[in-house]
Amino acid sequence: MTTRVFLAFSILEAVLIGAIFLLYPKITRHGLLFGVYVGEEASSGAEARRITRSWYRGMVAWIVASVVVGAALGAALSHPAAAVVPPLLLLPGFLVLYLLAYRRARSLARPGDPPPAVAVLAEGPVTTALFPAAALAVAVASGLFAVAYSWNVYDLLPDRVPTHFGLSGAPDAFRPKSFLTVMLSPLLTLVVGVGIAGVAWLTARAKRSLRYPASRASMIAQARFRRAMTRLLCWLSLIVSLFLTVVSVSTVRVGLGRAETLPPAVLVLAAALLVVALGGVVSIAVRYGQGGARLEETGTGARLTNGLADNRHWVLGMFCVNREDPSFLVEHRFGLGYTRNLGNAKAVALVGGFVLVVRALVILALAAT
Repeated sequence: MTTRVFLAFSILEAVLIGAIFLLYPKITRHGLLFGVYVGEEASSGAEARRITRSWYRGMVAWIVASVVVGAALGAALSHPAAAVVPPLLLLPGFLVLYLLAYRRARSLARPGDPPPAVAVLAEGPVTTALFPAAALAVAVASGLFAVAYSWNVYDLLPDRVPTHFGLSGAPDAFRPKSFLTVMLSPLLTLVVGVGIAGVAWLTARAKRSLRYPASRASMIAQARFRRAMTRLLCWLSLIVSLFLTVVSVSTVRVGLGRAETLPPAVLVLAAALLVVALGGVVSIAVRYGQGGARLEETGTGARLTNGLADNRHWVLGMFCVNREDPSFLVEHRFGLGYTRNLGNAKAVALVGGFVLVVRALVILALAAT
């Protein structure tokens, strides 16, 4: 029964994520085509439509294949681990289809020098850092509480501690007590919550890529999009911090014999995290579009400027490498949100270091179960 439940959730997740991938060409800034700046006119032309239609057909076929293969493996293996197959299968299909579309879009790339940068003379809407600061404070407090609580009762824990829980909340795996098995979850709570809140703070100050001559309308659209992305990341940080804190503290309480199972709040928070993450992404994509694309006055023919319109600084249309730009985060060319400027050593060290730490902790957590 547990395997079927996990598999059902996994298939639903794969369908939702696939639908988001399917949306990407619809939400991209006008003038961009699969990571390539082709100009505003070419991005609406016949060849661009053919490339986009191929993307839609390929993604639909890949989503169906991922679901079918995942369901077949889940039925054959009868193990909860098979539930991760459908979402994981989406990624290679997405990458292959994207690279094929990117290669075709390169032939439409705008010739000549990139459009000149636009300097904003008038003040526009400001994305406040108050919410990111509050989310960061909560993440730090929650993480430190989880670490302090686990460390304080470490000596009271028995020789074997729970390291995994079933869908009912009851422990189904135990390991010998060690610093790794007891303190890993609290440390993950601190690092992940603080990391997401930190990205929210950086997003609130991310670089704006405007249009000219309609730079005022583009600036307002960018500001509204950036506020929406910042709010989503802040809410995710708060929910993740609360979820991981409850899991961490409850795991210790079960180990101490003060509780028999994880509380129902764990499942409630896990469901809330999934709903907020996927629902927030879809809502922003549909309402705002990438970078506020749905709010911009596209009918004016205003062209994109700044680094977003400069093909020289984008590798495969996904990775920004601009050593002349001091920005940490820049707008995605294909996708939703912001990405690192790999030409900025500080951005690479900060964001890359966070990703490596989280991955290391996750690997250690999996090894400890």
